[in-house]
Amino acid sequence: MNNLSNRLVHNFFILLLCSSLIISCKVFHDPISLNEAANNTEKGYYKVTLNNGDEYIYQSILIENDAYFGITKINDEITETPLVKSDIQSIQKQNTKASNLSNVLGVGVGIGSILLGVFMF
Repeated sequence: MNNLSNRLVHNFFILLLCSSLIISCKVFHDPISLNEAANNTEKGYYKVTLNNGDEYIYQSILIENDAYFGITKINDEITETPLVKSDIQSIQKQNTKASNLSNVLGVGVGIGSILLGVFMF
């Protein structure tokens, strides 16, 4: 009986650990057009998926002289990456509310699983 309960608690701990790794991530809305992304002024990230399967995350998308650019800021250096409309499969805006909620849940489940693991021994 004791072996069965230890195995059950061990499996529950593994489940909590795996779910905490999966849950804490960015959540994105349904795809939008490149023009909508360039004209959107809300704060958040954009995931650009290209036709070849590559995915890039940009802090904003900018339009200048009918040319589109993905903007990223790394180490206080702003990088503009040209975006070719015909190469883009989809663009998704980050759902900040769902992302924040999933991060809080992920941290909570992670802390809970660590505490459960500590108290198991």
